[in-house]
Amino acid sequence: MKNIEQALKFSNKGERLFGVLHLPKKSGKFPCVVMFHGFTGHKAEDHFLFTKTARKLAEKGIAAFRFDFRGSGDSEGTFERMTIGTEISDAKEAVRFIKKHRSIKKESIGVLGLSMGGFVAAYICGNVAGVRAAVLWSAVGQYKKVFGKNLKVNFKANNLKAKDVGGVVLGKGFFKAGIWYDGLNLVSVNEYKEPLLIVHSDNDKAVPFSDAQLYYRTSGSGIKELKKINGGGHTYGENGMEPKVIDYSVKWLKKHLSSRG
Repeated sequence: MKNIEQALKFSNKGERLFGVLHLPKKSGKFPCVVMFHGFTGHKAEDHFLFTKTARKLAEKGIAAFRFDFRGSGDSEGTFERMTIGTEISDAKEAVRFIKKHRSIKKESIGVLGLSMGGFVAAYICGNVAGVRAAVLWSAVGQYKKVFGKNLKVNFKANNLKAKDVGGVVLGKGFFKAGIWYDGLNLVSVNEYKEPLLIVHSDNDKAVPFSDAQLYYRTSGSGIKELKKINGGGHTYGENGMEPKVIDYSVKWLKKHLSSRG
């Protein structure tokens, strides 16, 4: 018997978001990890990284819910209207939604975020009650610095405007929201006291390893770990690192979620 995979949808601000819930094949209630994809990403992520991780979690007795933020993947909304603020709002609603599912232990919720989704996870863990474990993969720590460099944008300019990025358009709201939220993720991580795992490659060209170190220094967690990956790139697709990152993270989540709730 295979693990169960359910297509689910929920709404936020009048728009529908689509996702997949992965459940262990046995009956009962399970801890659940809510997954937040990265910038221009989607619920499967690069080389199906999220799909593989969710299936591995289900094999180990942990449910996983991966979904598309508004304006990404299959969800409604436009990418041009997406900001870090809309994604944080979607993430909060996703956690509320999945807690109500009959197969989920609402007292045993974890979050896992990749890249910009890592920024979202860092903010959520200190702002949503009941998050019992958090994993940050290649997480953006310094929003203005990372996006300013990668998108060649001066956040100090008074004439911030929409920008074409590889065939999709970023609205000026993306940059304005980034200014407001920059640093709030670090405040949240400092206030978060539950277990925290930070995973980052030493050759990440999109988000520097120093962002991972910043999260580790800032964290107020009683149990925290910084896992340095030698090679692997931003999404761990190089040098055979993907299965190692998945296995390590899944074991860590099982350890810190299975005993909760």
